Amino acid sequence: GGTGRGLCWLALADTPAEAEASLRTEFPLAALRRDPSLSKLVETAVEAVSNGGKLNQKQTSTELDLRGTAFQLRVWQALRTIPRGETRTYSQLAREMDMPKATRAVARACALNRVSVLVPCHRVVGASGSLTGYRWGVDRKRQLLEAEGARL
Repeated sequence: GGTGRGLCWLALADTPAEAEASLRTEFPLAALRRDPSLSKLVETAVEAVSNGGKLNQKQTSTELDLRGTAFQLRVWQALRTIPRGETRTYSQLAREMDMPKATRAVARACALNRVSVLVPCHRVVGASGSLTGYRWGVDRKRQLLEAEGARL
């Protein structure tokens, strides 16, 4: 899903109908129409996962319409700096943001991320290294991390 400012929703789903339903749930008042101009970002995300393509933060940041609190935007920006194939715990990410007591808030911001893969919340794991909750399912999180070559 997108706005005039860029991509605002990128869901992982088993079918196009399931993806569209999640978009309608997330944005119930939006008028939906197909927009081929968004396909470049979606293709970039798919390429990054399936073939190890790079997600160029500078290239994609102007094409994303991320909406959240200042803290959430900061977390989502921090997520985009985690290299492919690496993970961080929620507490590590909080420390990297110089907010060591904000672990739960970091986890909440990850849970509210609306743009999968391009804002790689799948790269954040529990303190024990376990694959904790993921908006699009823990199995999908595992598959994304495996595709990126992360050690699990």
